[in-house]
Amino acid sequence: MLESESLSMAIGLIYDAALDSRLWPAALEGIRDFVGGFAANFFWQDVSKQDAGTFHCVGIEQSYLTSYFSEYAKINPLYPAAAFLDTGQVFEGDDIVPWPEMVQTRFYKEWMQPQAITGSLAVNLEKSVTAVAALAVLRCEQNGPIDLDTKRRMNLIVPHMIRGASIGQLIGQRSLERAVLTDAFNSLASAVFLVEASGRIVFSNEPALKLLTAGFVKAVGGILRFAESEANRFLRQALLSAAEQARQDTNGTAIVLNVQESRRWLAHVLPLTFEARRASGLADSTTAAVFLREAALNIPSPIENLSRSYNLTATETKILLAVVEIGGVPKIAASLGVSQQTVKTHLKKVFGKTGTKRQAELVKLMASFASSL
Repeated sequence: MLESESLSMAIGLIYDAALDSRLWPAALEGIRDFVGGFAANFFWQDVSKQDAGTFHCVGIEQSYLTSYFSEYAKINPLYPAAAFLDTGQVFEGDDIVPWPEMVQTRFYKEWMQPQAITGSLAVNLEKSVTAVAALAVLRCEQNGPIDLDTKRRMNLIVPHMIRGASIGQLIGQRSLERAVLTDAFNSLASAVFLVEASGRIVFSNEPALKLLTAGFVKAVGGILRFAESEANRFLRQALLSAAEQARQDTNGTAIVLNVQESRRWLAHVLPLTFEARRASGLADSTTAAVFLREAALNIPSPIENLSRSYNLTATETKILLAVVEIGGVPKIAASLGVSQQTVKTHLKKVFGKTGTKRQAELVKLMASFASSL
């Protein structure tokens, strides 16, 4: 099969799965096969609680999944540092923790090595203050080393996976039968309009109906309009574009609405594929979903702020977090599966970078970052 055909098939499966969560295993298989790997995982990781869970996964035995979430997520050397990377940035495990260092860890010896995992490619799809939703493709020796072509294929998948994951989460991973669609959209805090290319509103959730009374969003003769002429012009262009876009194009259009001098809203016009309309029972003429929310600052987590401020490596960040949450060197070494000397070596580097001398000072330093804006 040609690469273009394989890519098109994988992308189509992503959008179908975004609208029907039962199709995610097939979508992940398509991603895994296109990128090249033996397993693919669509998961979340909370770095503040050192907790994790999977949305959907293919290729990993259930026993390993269970053990990861119950035990090994807490000692995965890639986190929390991997959670600091920008959404959409493809990275391999070696970018975070060098492979010679990784193979010395308990995580590798007890969880990766038994599965013959030789590397991974991953990307953060969405970030909150303390957690990420991510996609990972795991590799074994048979897949060969990760090269530029492997990363190129992963990068081709990323924008569609981000958009597909966003759709799936916004509708609560529910079936898009019309009645269920209404319940799902009404449960959202964001305003959602489903519209035709002309702007005619086909569906509005409850927050959207309330927003129509705010003045900067209107329904004129059933047609969605923005009060700002410039924003309204962008909306019309985006809707016409949505009607003409190919299946693979999911970038959509973001529009800034200057409601007041100190307040701004964001409108995102997301094209809907034919499969989306068919699965949801919407009219074939429905071409786009328009999401509106007030712009807000996404504040980095305390550990991310501290790590960036002192230029800590992934391992140093892990050690710092362990000092705060676990305690002394012996306990840290036992928990992370490394020698006490290794912990002491990294801890000495953390002391040097942060200007501290004792573990108690590190705890106070973390507390100071946690209490800041």
